[in-house]
Amino acid sequence: MPTREERAKQLGVSVDALPDGRGRHGNHCRGREHPRWNGTRMVTSGGYVLVRVGKGHPLADPNGYAREHVLVMVAALGRRLSSDEIVHHCNGDTADNRIENLELLTIAEHNQIHNVAKGRDSAGQFVGRARAGHLLDGQEWRQVPEGMVNDG
Repeated sequence: MPTREERAKQLGVSVDALPDGRGRHGNHCRGREHPRWNGTRMVTSGGYVLVRVGKGHPLADPNGYAREHVLVMVAALGRRLSSDEIVHHCNGDTADNRIENLELLTIAEHNQIHNVAKGRDSAGQFVGRARAGHLLDGQEWRQVPEGMVNDG
């Protein structure tokens, strides 16, 4: 196998113009040439649609993508969201980013909606089957059984 110097001499180029085999070799398809390229949209594992907006965009993540539902709401409002605002999907479909399906809520309002939907009360406490009294052997579980009180 010829050395890099011999190979460069054969090709009539400088040694620096030849790859040295370290690092990126440039053989990978990138961007539009990659077979899995799907344009500027991507869907997260949670079902949210990400749109390529570029790394310089104020709503972009470090990879240059922004959540589509936030972009739609910002465009509809004509302003950026404040730190205590969340965009809620009314029908629960995180890929349905029509303005009719989006609602601007505070974090507290959003948590209240999702807590009730997940079996929690408005204070965020779990509401199970036995919560209709917290009964255990006929007594509320917070109570100390008779005879076990230490009066001393």
